[in-house]
Amino acid sequence: MSLQVGWNYFPFDEIAIESESFCSSLNGLRIIQLSDLHLTKSVDVTYLENLVKKINALHPDIVLFSGDILQTSALHVKEQLECFSELEAPSYYVTGNHDIVYGPKGLESVMESVGVHCLDNKIAEIAVRGSVLQLVGLSDRYSFVRGIKRPIKELFSNLNPNLSTILLTHQPKDIVHVDGFRVDLQLSGHTHGGQIYPFNIVVKYFQPYISGLYRYKNTLLYVCRGLGYWGVKIRYRVTSEIPVFIIN
Repeated sequence: MSLQVGWNYFPFDEIAIESESFCSSLNGLRIIQLSDLHLTKSVDVTYLENLVKKINALHPDIVLFSGDILQTSALHVKEQLECFSELEAPSYYVTGNHDIVYGPKGLESVMESVGVHCLDNKIAEIAVRGSVLQLVGLSDRYSFVRGIKRPIKELFSNLNPNLSTILLTHQPKDIVHVDGFRVDLQLSGHTHGGQIYPFNIVVKYFQPYISGLYRYKNTLLYVCRGLGYWGVKIRYRVTSEIPVFIIN
């Protein structure tokens, strides 16, 4: 499909992640990534309810939101955000640049109330498949405009190097911060894959990691094209996606 318009798609895409560094007991781990929803009041609640039902039907071990959930104040889309209360898997999010603009505190208040936990500048250990998975999250690179510091080295120094680790951060460029630390996989969004051809060609000059799977030293990086829209509600030759990762 070369043209997408509006909120009419459930573009799940199963992606095998071959990683030699993940603990073998985590083989088969299923992760769903939701990125760049850019929610407004115009997004149909029924669409989001159906989205959550489809996610639950895939039985993921964890659901991770990689930022830009908002395109307005969280209070304006409280009804939409409350749909995520029905997610059955443990769920976490980090802020994106738009979430910083529209209010990270308001977003955290609503998301925590529905059971989706903020991972901004935090580490969480998740018991899954008889093993422990380590998550670390970074708030967006523009957090400083809200007076939010990103204590990256201090945070990463507290990582347990014996645990399989996923970094959740909105902007792919944060991959440079993994040097010297064990991060098996980074999940990011932000780029929309360019959203509209041929604009995506221009985006590549500013975003060296624009879409798909990359390797940076010992870390795998996946950049999701996202589900929503920025600006016009159109994608042309850059389809939306909801990755369903299977760790092998």
